[in-house]
Amino acid sequence: MPSFHSQNHILEDAIFIADSHYNSQRIDLELLLNQIKNNQIKTSQIFFMGDMFDFLSYEIKYFVKINQNIINLINNIAKTKEIIYLEGNHDFDIKKLFFNIKVISRDEQYSMWKYNNKNVYISHGDIYTPFTYNIFTKILRNRYFLKILNIFDINNQISKYFEKRLMSKSICHDFEYFDSFAEKRINEYSIYENDLIIEGHFHQGKKYKNYINIPSLACGNKYIQIINRKFEVKVI
Repeated sequence: MPSFHSQNHILEDAIFIADSHYNSQRIDLELLLNQIKNNQIKTSQIFFMGDMFDFLSYEIKYFVKINQNIINLINNIAKTKEIIYLEGNHDFDIKKLFFNIKVISRDEQYSMWKYNNKNVYISHGDIYTPFTYNIFTKILRNRYFLKILNIFDINNQISKYFEKRLMSKSICHDFEYFDSFAEKRINEYSIYENDLIIEGHFHQGKKYKNYINIPSLACGNKYIQIINRKFEVKVI
């Protein structure tokens, strides 16, 4: 079920970062986070829209280890800035890794926020999905399943296999019919005309009516920041 946080307000300098799929070959997230940490990019609120890592889960220790520097960097930034992390389909079961950060699981998405007298529905994007996908993702996110998987991950062979597969995967693509896709998403949310929908997941970085798809950081070094009450695309 979606969560409603009546106290949640999007701030005027908020940043939205999506789908960086961080790994040893895609380091855009680290570059952006360091610019935020050093105040080269000024913001007081950051939304991580999911799939920030190529893979991350608390129970799978290999991926925690190889991503520890970025985990530490995010926790360090969270000491001075509000961070909201919407779990994606590549990063989940992560609440124990991040301190002083609002982590929103898939089961809690969408999450409703307020901005400029509008209701804003925020999600990674993998909701309103087929029944078979919902069952698959429920199993994959099960902590007992992940613990068992970690036990059988002898010498990290399973993790390293998936790491290699993920690193070679092509993730950047354009939707030929983005407008019709966005219209369908608007109908699935059943929102009022004045409301907004913000999603990641689809790697498009486009807007249609009151639907905003945050660009994939991995597919062009782009993110979105609110500037003068507009959602502006920025390039690192």
